[in-house]
Amino acid sequence: MDALVLIEDACPTAPQWSAVQLAGDLESERARLIVLEEGGRVEGFAALLVVPPGAEITSIVIRRESQGRGLGRALLAHVMEEARSLGCGRLSLEVSASNAAALALYASAGFKAVGRRPKYYDDGADAVLMDLDLAP
Repeated sequence: MDALVLIEDACPTAPQWSAVQLAGDLESERARLIVLEEGGRVEGFAALLVVPPGAEITSIVIRRESQGRGLGRALLAHVMEEARSLGCGRLSLEVSASNAAALALYASAGFKAVGRRPKYYDDGADAVLMDLDLAP
């Protein structure tokens, strides 16, 4: 958990969960944590909350110095496959309107903006609500 929190703390656009919050979320049988390792080092992670018929990505973070190498895309693809394998037909998430890289990644994966939460984040940015239909 400490490695995950360090990665998240170094990313200003990440939700900033504490180790206690992450561990608490994972106590639920509905929670999934997908950790991306490369060469024995944690490069990123995704937290998924599964509530069939859907699932929600509650966090997806790549180590700051490893961004731009396609790891986020690979992690997202794995999360999408995990949700499908669990019988979920829809995947949702929220992302800061100021996080252009994440918005572009999600849009390129087929996510569609379905709503906004004005001034949701501490920096005053809106949260963009996005959904993806996972049906074949």
